[in-house]
Amino acid sequence: MARDEKMTIVSISVPSELLSRFDEIFASKGFRSRSDAMRESMRSFVDEAEWDSTEGENQIVITMIYDEIGPRGELSVLQHRYEEIQMMLHLHLEKGQCMEVFIARGPNSRLREILGKIRKVKGVRSIRFISTSRSAD
Repeated sequence: MARDEKMTIVSISVPSELLSRFDEIFASKGFRSRSDAMRESMRSFVDEAEWDSTEGENQIVITMIYDEIGPRGELSVLQHRYEEIQMMLHLHLEKGQCMEVFIARGPNSRLREILGKIRKVKGVRSIRFISTSRSAD
């Protein structure tokens, strides 16, 4: 969000118990104000809705855990096959396990395709991802 962007003031009605819980959580998470926490919540809501959409573009971070003697070559092939994968990071974990991190951006359909290919790679034990939309605040 640009510093000189004008903010719109919004008034909402919420149950007092929900507001109390929200205030406790935003303070514990280090937000400066209720407005900052609400903006972040709204961004997450929009990101989730846009990821659910078949159209649009997103950025995505994918983490995979697998055994050291495993699918690293197949994951490397995916990186070269999909130009949407912008970066790949390899980490050695404990006891012969590795973590691979892909950072990708592009059309939702292509990002879903990448996730589908990763899910089919034998030896990948765990896959997690987060996505953020490219839309403006």
